[in-house]
Amino acid sequence: MVVSWIVHSIFPSIRQRILWMDLTDDIWKDLKSRYSQGDLTVTRFFTKLRVIWDELENFRPDPICSCAIKCTCAVLSTLAQRKLEDRAMQFLRGLNDKYSNVCSHVLLMDPLPSISKIFSYVAQQETNPREYNVAYL
Repeated sequence: MVVSWIVHSIFPSIRQRILWMDLTDDIWKDLKSRYSQGDLTVTRFFTKLRVIWDELENFRPDPICSCAIKCTCAVLSTLAQRKLEDRAMQFLRGLNDKYSNVCSHVLLMDPLPSISKIFSYVAQQETNPREYNVAYL
């Protein structure tokens, strides 16, 4: 039952890879390895995510308001902002445990910095792990 829920909850392009797996543990390990840093550098991991995000954007672009009267509720801009926040969370949560302090610090910021600033900061921590300065974010 859980396997069925997982299979039907993910994008078709991803579903093809896990469709024939019978155990939730196998599915979880496959998805975790696909969307976590593993032995990749921060730059390569971020690039891998950007490719996935771009593919999803082509597959499922943001909605466009087609109302006769221009919308004033700003729901589309709210959706766009949430997508950016989701991407930041996906990047941070996919990083290896050695970046947990950096991730915690970034997640406490209000507002959440842009994904490019977050990436720059984490990449800096990768090259200079002793420097722990978030002032420039």
